[in-house]
Amino acid sequence: MDKMHSDGFGPTGIARAINASNDGSSSALTPDQVSSHLRAQRANNMGREAAAVANQFQQKRAEDPNFEFAMKIDVDGNLRSMFWADSRAREAYLTFSDVIVFDVTYKTNRYRMPFAPFTGVNHHRQSTLFGCALLADETEETFTWLFRQWLKCMFDKAPGCIIIDMDGAMRNAIRRVFSNTRHRFCSWHISRHLVEHVPDMRDATTQFYKEYNHWFYRKHKADSEKEWGALVEKYTLHERHWLCKMWDLRMHWAPAYFRDTFTVGMTSSARSESINAFFDGFVNQSTTLEEFVVQYEKALVDRRKKEAEEDWMTKSSHAVLKTKSTLEANAAKCYTRNFFDLFQLQFLASIDCWEEKESENGNVTEYKVRMRNEEEWKSYKVIYDVSESVNATCECAMFETAGILCRHILRIMDMKRLGSIPERYLLNRWTIGARYQVNSLASTSIGDSDEVTSFERWCITTRVHKVLDEHPRKKSILKKMEEDLNVWVAECEQAKKDKEIVLESSGSQVQSNYPLETPEIRIRDPQVVRTKGRPKNATRFKSPVEASQSQPKQQRTCKKCGEKGHYASTCKNIPEEEMTTTKVIEKEVRVG
Repeated sequence: MDKMHSDGFGPTGIARAINASNDGSSSALTPDQVSSHLRAQRANNMGREAAAVANQFQQKRAEDPNFEFAMKIDVDGNLRSMFWADSRAREAYLTFSDVIVFDVTYKTNRYRMPFAPFTGVNHHRQSTLFGCALLADETEETFTWLFRQWLKCMFDKAPGCIIIDMDGAMRNAIRRVFSNTRHRFCSWHISRHLVEHVPDMRDATTQFYKEYNHWFYRKHKADSEKEWGALVEKYTLHERHWLCKMWDLRMHWAPAYFRDTFTVGMTSSARSESINAFFDGFVNQSTTLEEFVVQYEKALVDRRKKEAEEDWMTKSSHAVLKTKSTLEANAAKCYTRNFFDLFQLQFLASIDCWEEKESENGNVTEYKVRMRNEEEWKSYKVIYDVSESVNATCECAMFETAGILCRHILRIMDMKRLGSIPERYLLNRWTIGARYQVNSLASTSIGDSDEVTSFERWCITTRVHKVLDEHPRKKSILKKMEEDLNVWVAECEQAKKDKEIVLESSGSQVQSNYPLETPEIRIRDPQVVRTKGRPKNATRFKSPVEASQSQPKQQRTCKKCGEKGHYASTCKNIPEEEMTTTKVIEKEVRVG
């Protein structure tokens, strides 16, 4: 029962499986008996969960030297917060550290500790995890501790951009730890608060709604500030108005101020929400800390299996080209399968674009590009520069924010008959080799230490993977690698024997980095967390769509008897005198 429960089976499934294998020598097992056993197991582990998790982490580090974890304990010995990340997460972060999403609106254990995953986007546009934590509270001190632990784990490499909600404590902690990182507020949270504080935004037909959206999607900062001043003056928005307070924080949410920031096209924390929804099938509010770590690993394996499947699909399949353009063919060879689909949509849309030369100054030409069926005011300015190499920029800033060439630039490149996409526009993070492109660093060790760092180990490993990926069918290269490996293994074995001889002659004993038997760690279980005003039974915030779907549907009302739940044609409460002979017979048959 314990093994099946750890594998994700419920009481009913466990009872059925055990009963199916029963030869009849014992009575059948009921789901209630299974539930009683599981409750007893949880009660027996009460007060020992934190110590069991610490021992689990130590065992993982013994198996994976690059596994990192940290636990924060108060003066009474109670576990406050814990953070962990395995080697695969740390390796992925080295390539996909340009943008992360951080969200804590999810509770997955009986201590109500918020689940705080660091989520990113891999080369297949899938959500990937860069570590996670269970937090004691949502204060600035706790967030600061977590961010510092995570930054230390990730080789002190801060993310380029981080997307968060509007929590003030989280924002202050980011300023303290990630001083050079752009942090953006989740657009979904902005929209929700906007509807709450501004009644005119609840109806899309109001004039204020239209003018606000017109200001919100301005392309340039100067235009945004000018239209904001007109909006404030027209609707007399005073300084204490919620919108005026948000204007002071416009650097964190207004689109005009993020046109130079790469966010993989994300504007909300939906990636984190998808991770939360993914874990719904593995954990729940009654999950113990020890069970959570086990189920988290299983969910992680399942997640990474999908990434491996996409790797295989990209390598083993060929894109279907829809034009004879060499630009499209070049993109199909470079990009992963999922990202090429996005590129192809933009490229096909570029065929329907219309361009007009505005000005020309030497090697720099300015074009106005728009869709053929759109109005002229929807056109975008494209600057095409061939001074040294091809350099194109567009007003829509799609490449700067999402890493993909827009239809407007592709229209000009296709018109110029470019044979391939310029190298600067082929981002490595969208290629199949993105995971194995870390450059080797020979001087990452500090001082004169001869100890090899985990970063150095990864650099060598990635170069080996690169050779295997680029030359998978050349036996001559593999044979040469095997010969070199045999020489290196022999040298390592000899060096190990020489070291043992020196230690024996000096009377020293070789000690393992990790104890053979992990000593018992005395840590008290955490206290139940009181989160920031969330309902006790809610695992995460529900969107308006989810809330409307969860409401009970209105029942039908019978026009003849007035009762709910059926139509007049199926009413059983019609008086006998109003029924025809046929209906009387049908009613008797139904009653009989």
